[in-house]
Order: sequence, then C-alpha cells, then structure tokens
Amino acid sequence: MERVRASVALACPQHEAEALLPRVFERYRGADGIIRFPLHVALEDFGVPLGLEIGREVEVRVTRRRDEQNLNEIYAITWQPAGGGPFPAFDGTLILWSEEHPAACYLELDGTYEPPLGHVVGAAFDATIGHLIAERTATQFLHDIAAAIGTLRASVRT
Repeated sequence: MERVRASVALACPQHEAEALLPRVFERYRGADGIIRFPLHVALEDFGVPLGLEIGREVEVRVTRRRDEQNLNEIYAITWQPAGGGPFPAFDGTLILWSEEHPAACYLELDGTYEPPLGHVVGAAFDATIGHLIAERTATQFLHDIAAAIGTLRASVRT
C-alpha cells in the first residue's frame, strides 16, 4: 500500500463548507445511486505538451462522521475505477478543518492505494511515475471539490 496526502485552502468558513460538501457529491450521484466522479491530471508536469491530461471516472463511496475529538467532519472515502482496468483503488479520509481564520478552512485528503499491474510491475511503475500521478490526481480532486463548493456557495448567495 502506498500513502497519498493532499490539501487545499478554501475561502469559505468551515461550517459552510461542511454544509455544502455533501451536496457536491450528490451532484455526481447517478440514477442508479452510485456516485461517479471524474478524476484527471494534467500531463504537463510529465513533459507532455500543454492541454493534455489523463482521466478516469471512479465510483465513490462517502460516509460522514465526526473525528475522535468531535471537532471536525470526517468523510470516509473510497473509490475504484468505474469499469475496472489498471487503475488504483483508494481508501482514506476527507476532512474539513480550520485554524484561527474564521473565513477560511482547509480540505484534506489522506489515504492509501494499491499500485495496479501486480506487485512487481506496479511497484516499479509507482516508484518511477505512479506516485507522482497519484499525488497530482489527489490535489486536482481537491481543487475540483473546492471549485464545486465555491459554485454552490455562490448560487446560495444569489
């Protein structure tokens, strides 16, 4: 298992983000009840021309709870590639938290994945480029969630 962790800042109070985050996931829930979220990562960091990216739709399961100190919302989150294929599944947590600044908070993803393609080939791929792809994908996932929270927040205010 490999660990990946990423976080992004939101220009939004924690309590507002906590109220909007479940709505973000509901936007991606299909008629069959399954949440399908598009994951993607730009390839420019890997020497590929601008504008190209790789992506995969994943099936997401999210369970809401409080942390052990009852201070923060925690979401147990898992995903696996929709339709299978040589892509890793993820198991971790998504948390919203804030510090002293009441008008801002952070969204953090922390979890593990098993590199695809078997133990030897998967480990070699992960060591060369796979882990970097996982980190960039996790960060992009958080940016997409943050943008969706911002859009929902703007629509509530208008």
